Amino acid sequence: MGVRRRGREYALQMLYAMDLTEYLPDEVFAGFNAIQDLNRDAFYYARRLVDGVHGHLDEIDAVLTRFAEHWKIHRMAVVDRNLLRLGVYELMFLKEIPFPIVINEALEIVKEFSDQEGTQFVNGILDAASKEFRPDETGLKGRARKAAVASDAPEEPPTPA
Repeated sequence: MGVRRRGREYALQMLYAMDLTEYLPDEVFAGFNAIQDLNRDAFYYARRLVDGVHGHLDEIDAVLTRFAEHWKIHRMAVVDRNLLRLGVYELMFLKEIPFPIVINEALEIVKEFSDQEGTQFVNGILDAASKEFRPDETGLKGRARKAAVASDAPEEPPTPA
């Protein structure tokens, strides 16, 4: 398993702990570091992710609320909610990571920690978020431009009957 994958799994576990307690990131980092036989590089990547999610939590949750129609954040499964937070954070702020990798990694992790419904839920929301936050990568920017040009084309005058 790669360093980033392991780091994402560590980050998910840390966010899960923070979600169920009132611990701040530094408290979770210290506790996690004390009980785990950690891959150091993965741990540092996890810290970067957790700090990022924590620092942008309101913004990330607003995105989740927008894309998770008919779902309130607090009603989502804890694993799914926190994995979505990680994925949305990466899509929004870690542009150096291609969006297919963000989605694929999230799906591999959700398969391990959640269920089939969670997999579909996470996939749908991250796919929608990728289209908004990575339009150049998803090809939507080009399609949106073509649609705009087509809609700006002059209408042909009606033919006389």
